[in-house]
Amino acid sequence: MVTERWSTAALFVLISMSLSGMEAGDVVQTPTSIHVMEGESVILNCSFHLQGLGAYSWRRDDSPINFESPRYKQRIIKADHHAFKSGKDASIQITNTTECDSGTYYCEIEIMGKQKSTGNGTVVTVERHACDKAKYLKTMSFEWIWIAVAGGVTLLVTLSLLVVIIILARRNKAYALLVRECSSFDSTKELEYPRPFKNI
Repeated sequence: MVTERWSTAALFVLISMSLSGMEAGDVVQTPTSIHVMEGESVILNCSFHLQGLGAYSWRRDDSPINFESPRYKQRIIKADHHAFKSGKDASIQITNTTECDSGTYYCEIEIMGKQKSTGNGTVVTVERHACDKAKYLKTMSFEWIWIAVAGGVTLLVTLSLLVVIIILARRNKAYALLVRECSSFDSTKELEYPRPFKNI
């Protein structure tokens, strides 16, 4: 009776596992993290322990990786169908890495009739070479110097134009006032008639 009960429980567990899909640990990714220099290649290993027909995919952070996109098509080497089916291998290799390739990569396996299962992820950090960093910083410093010089020249020219405009405005105002005074003086002078001489 006890043996039958244990057999029933074991059968129930197996049925539950098959119905619920893949369990944690079905997809194994190695290493958990990796550092590479820009321009180098990185191999992201992914293996699984399930039987059946299926497919695999990868995503970086929350973005699915389209192997046929211009960004990845010439730089990703993926496991072929035979390696996936017989060797349980869904690994990929990314060549000529850049800083934009940094992120957490997840391997996703989907076996027909079961749910999709995802590995724990591999954190990839792509760093610039020290000489490239120094060159980049030097270039940035040089650019900032030119921006500062251009800004200073622009400010100086603007202030000079402003001073010239103010001086011209004041001169025009003084000239207009002088013309007004002269006009007023001439009109007053015209109104004064000469007095006739009295005969003595």
